[in-house]
Amino acid sequence: MTVRFARSENAPRRPTVKTLSELTGYSISTVSKALRDSPAVTHDTKARIRSAAKQVAYAANPRAASLRTGKTMQAAVLMPVSVAAGNEWNGVEFTEILSGIARALEGSPYQLSVHIVRDAADGHATANRIVTQGLADGMIFSGILERDPRIAFLLAQDFPFVTLGRTADPKGYAHVDIDSGWVAAEATRRLIDGGHRRIALINPDRRYAYAQERIGGFRGAFAAAGLPACDDLIAEGDLTARFGRESAMALCSRGAPPTGFVCVNEPTTLGVLAGLRDCGLSAETDVSVIGYDDLNVSGYFSPPLTTHFQPVEEMGHALGAFLIRRMAGEPPETLVRVFRPKLIARRPDRLAAA
Repeated sequence: MTVRFARSENAPRRPTVKTLSELTGYSISTVSKALRDSPAVTHDTKARIRSAAKQVAYAANPRAASLRTGKTMQAAVLMPVSVAAGNEWNGVEFTEILSGIARALEGSPYQLSVHIVRDAADGHATANRIVTQGLADGMIFSGILERDPRIAFLLAQDFPFVTLGRTADPKGYAHVDIDSGWVAAEATRRLIDGGHRRIALINPDRRYAYAQERIGGFRGAFAAAGLPACDDLIAEGDLTARFGRESAMALCSRGAPPTGFVCVNEPTTLGVLAGLRDCGLSAETDVSVIGYDDLNVSGYFSPPLTTHFQPVEEMGHALGAFLIRRMAGEPPETLVRVFRPKLIARRPDRLAAA
């Protein structure tokens, strides 16, 4: 026996796309496109429709949309988690990236789904599973290799995706990136201008595309100054504070040690400061150190260091916005943005003897 309960006439009805259409005067089709952030709808129209949606507490029904369109209404993000033993600084910047992505998805019918991956190989397997099992309609991932098999796989599958980072041939897919070569060149040039000739580069493993870009920028700064590059002072590793400390101690024990350091992130910068201390050196009087990120603690280093600030949450927002547009069918060639971080100069970074 089936028991049916009568709906109270006073019970509030859930706002629908039709509700928003009646409130705004736009067609149901226009409202639906605006909520999906379709490029076919103008910015002003989207703003008016989203304002009306907020006023009536409209929330998209992902299950209904999925049944109607055959889509999952899920936007997948592959979140890298380092498995380096004793890694005491793990994923700080990625939380800001996720915040930016989530902000971009607000007002759209898409829900954010996060998939934890250990490395590029694990990421490839996860990407394959998401596509073959139909777990999401689009994907964002990072840790881009110089030639990344995940990109080749997703292009072959014609699956919408956006990368944080780019390969050696960044054509044919949507991506957001930092101009890593420019950053490394600017930091190195600053130290060269300060009189330094022995400069160390604390860098990621060179299988990553941005590591190659940083090496290119580092060498380019020396070439522009008519000086030989310090390839013997390039250290590559897992970007932890431990790696920065070990690298500084090893490099400073050489017969021709570096007088300047260019670091890839805050953890390695902190480690370099610790390594200099253990060698009886000071970043204030003996060695110049230029950091990178300026996200959480750079302004509190002792001494305060020059860094380049990268707008991580803004990058995350661009990733999310691009993915929505890509899932709506926009060509990937139009979805490219490369940031140049802002210099935060806290020290003159000059050679002590200069």
